[in-house]
Amino acid sequence: MTGETLRVDGRLYLRLEAVAEVYRVETVWLKRVYERGLLGRGVPSGPSVAIAAVQLDRVATIVRLHQVLELDLDSIEVQLGD
Repeated sequence: MTGETLRVDGRLYLRLEAVAEVYRVETVWLKRVYERGLLGRGVPSGPSVAIAAVQLDRVATIVRLHQVLELDLDSIEVQLGD
């Protein structure tokens, strides 16, 4: 994952592309999740964005809700209480 991570103020961030690869989801879909504000505040990383590594559990929950329960992003947002 060299080049896919960066540190900002001592916190580890991962590019959306790397996170999408780990969770085997499309980057475009994960970017929509991020744009809905479901993954916290990101930081610019070249042409992409990176999210805090502490958000990975949340990514896993969102992916489960989408893949297992087949919820759309509106329903996921309601489930998460955002």
